[in-house]
Amino acid sequence: MGAYLHIGFVAKATTELPAGISKGKLLEEIEDYYPNTAFDCSESDGEITFTLKSEVVQAELLPFVRQVYEDFHGDPERGRLKTALDFIGKCAGESDWLEQAEEAELYDFSPDDYDVHDDFEIDGKRIRLYTTVVALGSEGKFLMEECGKTLQFMETCAQRAYTEFQLGMAFRVFVL
Repeated sequence: MGAYLHIGFVAKATTELPAGISKGKLLEEIEDYYPNTAFDCSESDGEITFTLKSEVVQAELLPFVRQVYEDFHGDPERGRLKTALDFIGKCAGESDWLEQAEEAELYDFSPDDYDVHDDFEIDGKRIRLYTTVVALGSEGKFLMEECGKTLQFMETCAQRAYTEFQLGMAFRVFVL
């Protein structure tokens, strides 16, 4: 089975807690992946939602994406990468930046929420956070059998490489 390998970051995540797991316990257990310095947490109708803090988006989105583009693609000031950076420069301060990105249909700054998730086990119960990720780059098809450890390794290395950004812990490697 082949699929596309993507890099990007989590902009939003939602979950419903199973019985016996408190919101406080969830926050404590996932702090490394969803730090409260980068994500706001809200609760409504039993659903918990994490969203990137607007001040983080405003301050870091453009330099973070520029750095990832440079590391992944090379020169970020050309073609579709420049188009995406120009878009971010205009929209990063707006509350609906994620919706605008979806409407803009930019190839290398593309929000997607189709079957991308983070799984955690807390007190023996599996908790799945359904995520909206923004893809910043992708590679052609690859065989994905037995690649989970490699993908986790790549994600961990990238998160450590971008520690100067609060968005660094939102970085993900995923297959769609």
